[in-house]
Amino acid sequence: MAKKSVKVEKNVKKKKFNWSKVTFWLRSLINNGVCKELGIRYWGISILVFFVSIFISALPTLTTEATRNGSSAISGTSNDIIAEALLSYVDDTESNDLTIVDHKMSSVGNSTNSLVYTYTKDNIDSASNYRLDIYFLNTSEGNPDMNTQITSIRDNNPNLQSTIFFGTSTYQISVINPSTLQTTAATTGGYNHMDDISSFKDYIKEGISSSDAPISEKREVYLSNFYEFTDLGYLDIRGQTVGIYTGIILGVNAGITLIVVLIFFLMSRGKNNPNRTLKFYHCMGIGFHSTLSPALISMIIGYLMGGAFTYMTLLYVMCYGFRAMYLSMKYLRTPIQ
Repeated sequence: MAKKSVKVEKNVKKKKFNWSKVTFWLRSLINNGVCKELGIRYWGISILVFFVSIFISALPTLTTEATRNGSSAISGTSNDIIAEALLSYVDDTESNDLTIVDHKMSSVGNSTNSLVYTYTKDNIDSASNYRLDIYFLNTSEGNPDMNTQITSIRDNNPNLQSTIFFGTSTYQISVINPSTLQTTAATTGGYNHMDDISSFKDYIKEGISSSDAPISEKREVYLSNFYEFTDLGYLDIRGQTVGIYTGIILGVNAGITLIVVLIFFLMSRGKNNPNRTLKFYHCMGIGFHSTLSPALISMIIGYLMGGAFTYMTLLYVMCYGFRAMYLSMKYLRTPIQ
């Protein structure tokens, strides 16, 4: 008689994920005691935490500067004088035109330095009038550089206010409030990302429905085309700006963190300090593990502040400084006898 095969079902217990370890690591974000324990036990992992934290702390500036447009610096209320000056200059048939060939700008009919156009407007709120001057500066090889020529022009023309300096390879735009003499907007750029432009005036007028278009339409189109011009021009320096600003923040934040690690080590060297047995890499682990929450806080606040470079150089330093102070005073200093 054939034996019936009997299947024996074994109850295999599935191994559950240990969430306690996760919560323990998460507690280190706010608990300095847990942070100290992790730093001592897993000092090697703290190196990875350090690099991640420093990168996170620079993210607001990195992403803000990498997506910034040249027109953002001159848009808003400061564009009134620019819009009106462009409207007057482009429609003036007697003023010199500009051209771009092989990413180099020149003045049509005049290759030397020249005042291309001056626009003035009565300002009823101030004794002085609004004024914007457009210059072409020949900065090709053998001529003084852009900044030298601009300084010379300003020294010889004390009444200059807002200016657009078109150089051979770069340009500089500066908008000044005549009442306060303060710069309200400024941007710079080059022509490396631009196609040839046979006529700068025609470039600014592109998109106008007819020669008799209303002033409001001209103003909007001229300003829009000029914004496009500055956006393309800013691409020449945007990568450099991103590298400089982000590099400064990374360097400052990393340097402060390493200084704090050294302070942790020196504080624990006291004769009666129970932490005297800690090695330098243990103090490094404590210092590095304590960087993550300050980095996250500075990143969040940084995005809320628009990723401004001025604020980002201080946010992480302040957040990390507060945490390091409380951590060291409670867990690393020599107990008071």
